Amino acid sequence: MATTTPARERTRREIEQQAMALFGSRGYDASSLQDIATAAGCSKATVLYHFNGKPAVLAAVLEPSRIALNELVAAAEEMPAAAAQEFALTRFIDLAVEFRGLINVLQDLLGTLDQYPEFAQLISAGLRLTEILAGGTDDQLEIDLAKFAINGLLGECRHPGERSDAELHTLCDTALRRILRLNP
Repeated sequence: MATTTPARERTRREIEQQAMALFGSRGYDASSLQDIATAAGCSKATVLYHFNGKPAVLAAVLEPSRIALNELVAAAEEMPAAAAQEFALTRFIDLAVEFRGLINVLQDLLGTLDQYPEFAQLISAGLRLTEILAGGTDDQLEIDLAKFAINGLLGECRHPGERSDAELHTLCDTALRRILRLNP
């Protein structure tokens, strides 16, 4: 017997999908809750029934990438520094390519992201990733290089139509390895 998705869950998913489309095309700030409701075919009250505001909608849209980043960090923390660095580099590139549409949305919010409690775990995981990519060292230059590498990768992933996934993956892998001075 086939199972059906309850209407409430379908509505929530539709809101998330439409919000992502609007955030990606217009930007987060230029998309209102009413815009999201209209695109999802529901009322603003329905959106607010499912989410307590626009940051909560964005947090739901980002949830799969947050979970994946947390899993990356958790797995890397169980490894020796060199293995963790290699694993984190490879897996982070995979995630950046997979979630490249979300990166464009996030890049516009980076300056204010820490103002939203919904994103505390994402910020924490990003900071931990930076430390892992720096090779687990306290050397400020290595940490700054890791930040630079991450920001460059994220910046390049902002333009989803310019490169194929394979081209973007190759570019990011080569660039990060050179910046972080890792052998291919």
